[in-house]
Amino acid sequence: MQPGSEEHKELFCRFFIDTHKPFEPKDLPWPELSQETIDKLAGFPIWDYAVQTERSVYNKLMAYSEEETDPLLKEALALQGYEEGRHADIIKYFLNRYGIPFNELEPNPLDEDLEGVFLSTGAGECIDSFFAFGFIEVSKSTDDYPIELIEAMEPVVQEEARHILFIQNWMNYQYNRRPLLLQPFFGLRIYWSFVDAGYRRLMDLKKELDGTSFTMQATELEGSSLSPRSFVELCLKENKRRLNPYDRRLARPKLIPRVMSLVQHFL
Repeated sequence: MQPGSEEHKELFCRFFIDTHKPFEPKDLPWPELSQETIDKLAGFPIWDYAVQTERSVYNKLMAYSEEETDPLLKEALALQGYEEGRHADIIKYFLNRYGIPFNELEPNPLDEDLEGVFLSTGAGECIDSFFAFGFIEVSKSTDDYPIELIEAMEPVVQEEARHILFIQNWMNYQYNRRPLLLQPFFGLRIYWSFVDAGYRRLMDLKKELDGTSFTMQATELEGSSLSPRSFVELCLKENKRRLNPYDRRLARPKLIPRVMSLVQHFL
């Protein structure tokens, strides 16, 4: 299969559309939580930002889908936007269900370059998902949270795996459908989006608990005994496992796993 071809577009768009699972936040198997667990969750200084981020991504994707002229790409992009909006609704439902206070911040304003916005958003999702997959497994191996709560969020976590697979194939499609002379410029845009997303997350870490990186804050607060090297190894393993069920013809995200494999040697 040739990347950038109509066959490629049909494959990654149909994969994404056909694997969508309809459900409402209230349909998830929410468990009863002790007050101690609720208080611990309420201590995470991330909820305002988490809701705002998912809602902002929803707005960005819906705006970009409206700009897209290809009917199949438009449908797939709008579906991802819907799922991101549902993630915001799930977080809000979770917080309201357990009485965890949060402030609903205004979504970030849209940029005029919607394709660039999608590239940046996609790069950020690839980075966050890589670490989130490992964090979920760390949470399962500790007694910090009920396993029932972690399993209730499983559909959301697996949706993120679908998202980054769609994003990677969208990037490959857009790169290869461009004229040969323009491909290097789009390739630079892709790499820059990852550099920019990674830099912003590093700056978030410098702000400690006042930062805005959801995954990194949660990992920092989690009392895991894993070494940094072991955590990266776990993330690499989980990233591969999460993507294994899907069609092998779909391109897998490689940049972040390769970078972290290199980083692992220095940890």
